Amino acid sequence: MKMVLPLHFITKTSNRFLRLTWMAIHEPDTNRIVGGAAIAEDISSETSLRSQVAQSQRLASIGKIAAKVAHELNNPLDGILRYINLAIRILDLGQIDKAKEYLLRSRSGLMRMVQIIGEMLELSRDHMVTIERSPLDRILQEAIAAMETRKGKVRIELSCLAPQPLPLYRSDNLFQVFCNLIKNALDAMIDEGQLLITIRQIEQSLDIAFRDTGTGFPPEHAETIFQPFYTTKGFGRGTGLGLAICRDIVGKLRGQITATNNPEGGSTFTVRLPAKEDVG
Repeated sequence: MKMVLPLHFITKTSNRFLRLTWMAIHEPDTNRIVGGAAIAEDISSETSLRSQVAQSQRLASIGKIAAKVAHELNNPLDGILRYINLAIRILDLGQIDKAKEYLLRSRSGLMRMVQIIGEMLELSRDHMVTIERSPLDRILQEAIAAMETRKGKVRIELSCLAPQPLPLYRSDNLFQVFCNLIKNALDAMIDEGQLLITIRQIEQSLDIAFRDTGTGFPPEHAETIFQPFYTTKGFGRGTGLGLAICRDIVGKLRGQITATNNPEGGSTFTVRLPAKEDVG
């Protein structure tokens, strides 16, 4: 028998971390515990080093995100300044209509900056505020209905292969996830295609797979696509924050989200959630 306990001592002059290990001493013939031995190790330096490494990693991560934010905001800002300068020049020449065109383009750049900042705030906020819950299939049906005007000629099918009734989940959180995944699938399919959404129970989990017939993604980017600002849509068509927000919400529901390419083309995004009532 062995027990390991971490201990933290704070005094006026020191702040120490100890690892206390207690081991039972058994009688050879009967295996009866007849005593014990305790060993105390000072792990203050080790704990301090781990804390410093973790802090360095956090700062490095913040630095990378800050650089990406600056880059994403600088692109539209540069265009805005150029168009405003052009508008000022041609106003002096009396070309009102052309100046208006440049100002409208400037406004488009400002709206993109507002979108980026809004999605950054969305990524940082606590998504677990709501308490309203709904059955999983109903949340999916509402998300599909919300995307109806965007689908064009794409066929969207929902198939439930899991036992009914389905568990209850936080409705607006998952609604946002499902809308993002449906929107990404629609963006990946030009003019027409098929999006098949399937619900399956895998042991103690529910898998919700979004399988599209679109363009797929580079296989080496299967993990990086969930990082903030990753996008394959080209400049001005996406901020690259949607999947990062999805991963954050699903993670807080004790689930996970993965992405794979289909052998015949297209991709499948799978959300795995605990198959139990009132999750989240």
